[in-house]
Amino acid sequence: MRIPGKTGYLHGFTPREQARLVKQARFLARWVYDGVDLSRCRRLLEVGCGVGAQTQILLSKYPKLHVTGVDRAPEQLRAAAARLKGFSRAGRVALVEADATRMPVPARAFDGAFVCWFLEHVPHPALVLAEIRRKLERGAPIVCTEVNNATLFLDPYSPATLKYWFEFNDYQWTIQGHPFVGAQLGNLLHEAGYRKIETVVQPLHFDSRTPRERRAFIAYWTELLLSAAPGLLASRRVSPRLVRAMKLELSRLARTKGSVFYYSFMRATAEA
Repeated sequence: MRIPGKTGYLHGFTPREQARLVKQARFLARWVYDGVDLSRCRRLLEVGCGVGAQTQILLSKYPKLHVTGVDRAPEQLRAAAARLKGFSRAGRVALVEADATRMPVPARAFDGAFVCWFLEHVPHPALVLAEIRRKLERGAPIVCTEVNNATLFLDPYSPATLKYWFEFNDYQWTIQGHPFVGAQLGNLLHEAGYRKIETVVQPLHFDSRTPRERRAFIAYWTELLLSAAPGLLASRRVSPRLVRAMKLELSRLARTKGSVFYYSFMRATAEA
């Protein structure tokens, strides 16, 4: 069950976590931006910009783009400001500290919006999407990329990893996150009043045909899981023994010739 009034960010705001987010954005860019075209946008609203990792990619990918990034965590925005100072000097980025359900930016001021790995961390995703729609010109596109943590599959069977994964997701749920929000994007966008909604499943499937990618992805996934370990250990949801067993399983998974890693995330596009 959810704990009323208890919210938080599963991974914390340490410098190590901020560096991981930058590394994650670069590592996943191949899949996150596959099929995404924001070339017609000039004034983009990025909600949940965090440390500016996706912002940096967007600004580099689209040289004519100006991005307004919104986040409520001052620690993340300070890191974003440092990372994006070159773009800031060029007048191409603005950072705003605000709750995503009450953004102090003008209505109808943007011709596009981008949300990535953010709605999983907010208590009311539909309210965020509705607020974004109010800031968009009519007909402006929104691109949402989000997790669907129900899809993880590992072979050989990895019970310690799956136990840890359950606690990871259950803890996120109790702090009013949404670890399966990707599968809900169609409903959420419809509830928020968007039109022309389309959803796409983005599979990440690695087996013996792509051994290098499989090893790299398992290494990335291990780092992702361990980023939540301090909070899970502090809440006594997992034990040090379970964490060690998980790390051992994932290490073996990376070395096993016939291993399989599968996970899929969701992308939704719509118009305001």
